[in-house]
Amino acid sequence: MQFDTSFFIGALAVPAATVALVLFVKRFLVSVQEGHEVLLLRFGKLERRVAAPGLVGATRLSPYDRWITVNRQWDERVFRAVESNDAQGTIFQVDLRVTFRVKDAELALFSVDDWEQTLESTTVHEAAATLAGKDRAQFLSSAPELSTALAASVGEAMAAYGIEVGDVRICNVEFRPEVARQMFEAVAAKLEVAKAECEERGRTDAALLLARTEQQVAELEARAKTENLKAIGRAYQELRCRPEIFEAYSQLYRLSQIDPSRVVSFDGFEDGELSIAALVESDLEREHPTNSHRSNGAS
Repeated sequence: MQFDTSFFIGALAVPAATVALVLFVKRFLVSVQEGHEVLLLRFGKLERRVAAPGLVGATRLSPYDRWITVNRQWDERVFRAVESNDAQGTIFQVDLRVTFRVKDAELALFSVDDWEQTLESTTVHEAAATLAGKDRAQFLSSAPELSTALAASVGEAMAAYGIEVGDVRICNVEFRPEVARQMFEAVAAKLEVAKAECEERGRTDAALLLARTEQQVAELEARAKTENLKAIGRAYQELRCRPEIFEAYSQLYRLSQIDPSRVVSFDGFEDGELSIAALVESDLEREHPTNSHRSNGAS
């Protein structure tokens, strides 16, 4: 069996070329991404800065050359449990969300040992100084003026280290348990007062609405009675134009005014009852009782 040397060399050439290409790129080219900056340090000192994105020709064969990539995009950090005190002297803790970016990579790398640690310590110090003595309601409502003041103070302090601060927001506010309990009780008392005021205002408004409604109803009733009288007058006027109908109506009206309980009607006697002569005699005796007694005595 013969060994194919050309095939063996070809099989090794492709991986070798790939490895050589990778080594060439790593040793002689530097990739700069969007929003980043690459710094060349030679003997620990800044030699070159590249901010444009793309590939930059450079050599990494020298042991005294060092390439550092710095991210210049906007980023944020959250610093928790930052303590301060309000206008009442009560200690509280807040969480701060800081939005920043590296504006000057040279200052960020050479003006301070660790710019992230410096950012944290500066934020804590400026927050304790800026928030001290402020009203408690501003913390609970995350007042915009507090965030603006914090961003200005932290940004001014970090500008010397090449860090640009865009915003500082108060994310969370925590008071001691006894202070939080007092605040909840005060809020509950205010709610009770507001509830009582609303109920009293509702009762007053309901009574006022009822009075106005009764007034409107009375006005409408009076107007209806007036219109009724006017309508009756017009009806009488039309009846007078027809005397026979008006006379019949007047007679019916007079009859309707008679009280049935005071009217007695007599239809005569039935068989076996008193005769007309006896009835007349009883009426005469009722009218002249003395004459009847005399006649009885004479007899």
